[in-house]
Amino acid sequence: MWLLTLIPPKWWAVIIGLILACLFLIGATSFFFFSALQGDQNESELVGEEGGHDGIAQVSAELEALRPIFNQYAAEHDMEDHIDVLMAMAMQESGGRLEDVMQSSESLGLPVNTLGQEESIEQGVKYFKQVLGEANGDVKLALQSYNFGSGFINYANQHNGGAYSKDLAIDFSRMMYNKLSHTGAFSCIRPESESTGACYGDIGYVDAIFSYLSTPNVGGGTGDGEMAFPVDGEVRKTSDFGYRTDPFDEKQTVYHKGTDYACTEHITPILSIADGQVTNVEVQSGYGNIVIINHGDYYSAYAHLSSFDVSPGDQVSAGDKVATCGNTGTSTGPHLHLEVRQSQYGDHVDPVEFMGLAS
Repeated sequence: MWLLTLIPPKWWAVIIGLILACLFLIGATSFFFFSALQGDQNESELVGEEGGHDGIAQVSAELEALRPIFNQYAAEHDMEDHIDVLMAMAMQESGGRLEDVMQSSESLGLPVNTLGQEESIEQGVKYFKQVLGEANGDVKLALQSYNFGSGFINYANQHNGGAYSKDLAIDFSRMMYNKLSHTGAFSCIRPESESTGACYGDIGYVDAIFSYLSTPNVGGGTGDGEMAFPVDGEVRKTSDFGYRTDPFDEKQTVYHKGTDYACTEHITPILSIADGQVTNVEVQSGYGNIVIINHGDYYSAYAHLSSFDVSPGDQVSAGDKVATCGNTGTSTGPHLHLEVRQSQYGDHVDPVEFMGLAS
């Protein structure tokens, strides 16, 4: 305290003024720093909203908010490749407006709407995995069986070689309705159900699910000129053309000869990028199922497909479906690998730059 007596009284006002000025400066700096930080966060949130959702399924905001839960249980049950299918199912079942979002209570023998949101999602994922296995990976058959019950799989095995078809679904629904209509538990929920007498379950279930997974392309559906985007639905690039880390061995660098786009296995249509003639429809090492199209001055190639919709010699137009998304060949998961070549088997160029697609 004795040091304070050494400071002349006339200097105290100056010292106090300096201290207050420093405190004001520190406070103002902190205010502007945190304001700027908060501004960056708000900008990021707005970009996120403007950019839309992270996945392919077109669902309500209520369901999109539940995507982390779908991701969690899909990962736990090895169903990560089907997250968007599962979310589309939930959209059809409840639109996100019910607690039992996947309407999965009945698969446990419980009354409808017994389960809460997270329980419903977990059980829905587990049950769909079960019916998908029983359907030998046929997504359409599994989807309709999720709605009808697994008895539809046995019916498909007996009457259609284990494959789904809309006519088969109508026949099964009509048969079951004739058996159970006296219970009063079923009604014709669609005009086509009433006209066909197929009022057991929802014969339009598969079409409804696909409607959430197949939407207009971002940007109007074409690149520059007469070129079309190669996937039907949201265009989401997952890997660039050129040198990259080997996805199978991170210690190596490899040359990626095309561009990869996200898609849903067995569901997303793969489209021709331009008018041309199909030259190859085959299985190639690494590429898996592949389609190659001759466009005159260049070729396009579509790899890792699950199934084909064209044959060699077919003429196609820009935007025509040529195949369905898959995970065949050397692939880390369902996606389209698109290549643009100046010759049938080589001279690769960057599809993004060549076509003017969104990067």
